[in-house]
Amino acid sequence: MALEFKVEKKKARLHDPRAGFKLTEVESEIRYDPLTGQSGRVCHFALTKLPPPDLEPMVEQSRGFCPFCPDKVEAVTPRYPDDLLPGGRLRHGGAVLVPNLFPYDDISAVAVLCPDHFFAMPDIPEQVIADGIGLTRKFFAATGHAVAGGAGFGMLSWNFLPPSGGTQIHPHMQVVLTTNPGNGVTRQLAAEAGYFERTGRAYLDDLVAEEQKRGERWLGSSGGVGWLSPFVPTGLLGDALAVFPGRRTVADLSDADIADFSRGLSRILKGFTERGLWSFNLAFVPARFGAGDASHVLHARVLPRMYVSPALHASDASSLRTLLDESAAMVYPEETATLLRAALAG
Repeated sequence: MALEFKVEKKKARLHDPRAGFKLTEVESEIRYDPLTGQSGRVCHFALTKLPPPDLEPMVEQSRGFCPFCPDKVEAVTPRYPDDLLPGGRLRHGGAVLVPNLFPYDDISAVAVLCPDHFFAMPDIPEQVIADGIGLTRKFFAATGHAVAGGAGFGMLSWNFLPPSGGTQIHPHMQVVLTTNPGNGVTRQLAAEAGYFERTGRAYLDDLVAEEQKRGERWLGSSGGVGWLSPFVPTGLLGDALAVFPGRRTVADLSDADIADFSRGLSRILKGFTERGLWSFNLAFVPARFGAGDASHVLHARVLPRMYVSPALHASDASSLRTLLDESAAMVYPEETATLLRAALAG
């Protein structure tokens, strides 16, 4: 069954003051996700590149008390009970994992990625990314048995700097072991299971093959990890999707997978920086540990975040997104693909 990339063209008629109030037609689109049918809008907007912000005052102020800096992390962060994690904390490379003092679930952790208090988005070292993912994989291996008899979900996400919802400047990821991965992942897995039942194939495998063939939204590969610009974008200035063929959970990732993804993510972030972006969300979408079917392929979505009006601190998350669950983008995914394809190629 061929994937359907459905588009509805829209035209608004208005007397445009920028053209002497000439009667003008302004185009937009409603696109529908090939798997879920969920819609999203692509429209024109005057803003396509943001002015570079001065982050130094914010960064310097945040150094005053940072619980993740090396001189404080041992003294002010909590520890797990030894019966869950011997020693209470976990280390891998330059990263350290500690319990979240404000947990989201029974087992909720923070992976502090490095001793350094701050990296600008295009300067995050590949090794820092790899250490965080490698640490999370190690944590899931050590503690995964403690949730649902080893059949829970291992969730990994990253809120980088304030526009993303990040409350600490120091680079860190959120790690959660849970029986409930959230509404978005639950819908995704159900839709993938239905697709597999109809076709006998994993949706993400088919999507990668189709996008490679079409080319317009395909970004390329970093080693074994495939990258594309989603047909229905989530962010105002685009987003990117990384696909891990043959993997279902973060715990399944090999050292090579992690290195390949970290290299690709580093380049993708540099590409988004060319639009003046400096913050992002990252989330992995896993299957349940031990899931027996082959309907799911592990993937991760990278969503740049911004203040639409920096002077007003206006968020990019409007009621359309937060209350009506409808995404809206200012740029077409095919334009985003052109930008990120060049960045991924290095």
